Amino acid sequence: MVRFGAHEDGVSLIELMVTITILSILVLAGTSLTGLWSKQAELDKATMSLKSAMSLGRSTAIRNQSGQKMDDIVSQICFGNNKLSVHKAPPATGPASCSSPIVFSYPLSSTIEIKDTNGTRFKCFAFNNFGQVINVDTANCKSNLSLIIGNGSLNEELTLN
Repeated sequence: MVRFGAHEDGVSLIELMVTITILSILVLAGTSLTGLWSKQAELDKATMSLKSAMSLGRSTAIRNQSGQKMDDIVSQICFGNNKLSVHKAPPATGPASCSSPIVFSYPLSSTIEIKDTNGTRFKCFAFNNFGQVINVDTANCKSNLSLIIGNGSLNEELTLN
């Protein structure tokens, strides 16, 4: 005997397509948010690395192991090749530069850009033996402590003390 209107178990094609559509929308939204989270994490890492480099550069300058005079560059922070590095003056051979011995190096993402508030790329900070940032024309170092760190569409303004 055949029964009409019997309840059948299973999923209809329409229910399956609606479920797949909702899942694909959720996956698409999740991947775009994950991309922004990773960019923000790289930006935060660059900001913290720059703050740490400033502290290390100042302490290296105040320590002044090379015996530099007051107006000489005792330590220097340089940015290039996706790397933020702190350099110290070599003993008795001259001031610190981006080619002098490295105290510490901070690798950064290739998408990170550091610029000053005028939009000029950041190259270096130079410190005297009091740990003060000094202006050096020959090395194109900045004395303005306000920088903009960018990663794609994300930007963060940072004023260092």
